[in-house]
Amino acid sequence: MKIGREYIIQGRVQGVGFRFFTYQWMKKQPITGYVWNRDDGSVGVKAFAEENALKEFEDWLEAGGPRSANITFWSATSCEYEQMVDFSIHHYE
Repeated sequence: MKIGREYIIQGRVQGVGFRFFTYQWMKKQPITGYVWNRDDGSVGVKAFAEENALKEFEDWLEAGGPRSANITFWSATSCEYEQMVDFSIHHYE
């Protein structure tokens, strides 16, 4: 069963290609959704997939994400599932 999660990723995550690398990583996974820069300097991700696929994304975040980033904190909360056809980059939510 597919579920939805919203992630907030903090640290050095803007201006280092975080959205682009997240987009590239997600396109290789069975995950739909989108990534965007938040006004407070963090990055947001809404992801929709099976639980095990989202766990792989969380493992990627735990491992530090893209080499250019420095994740200092991330959180995940459940959100309503949205039917989407792919993963994309948004400039804002």
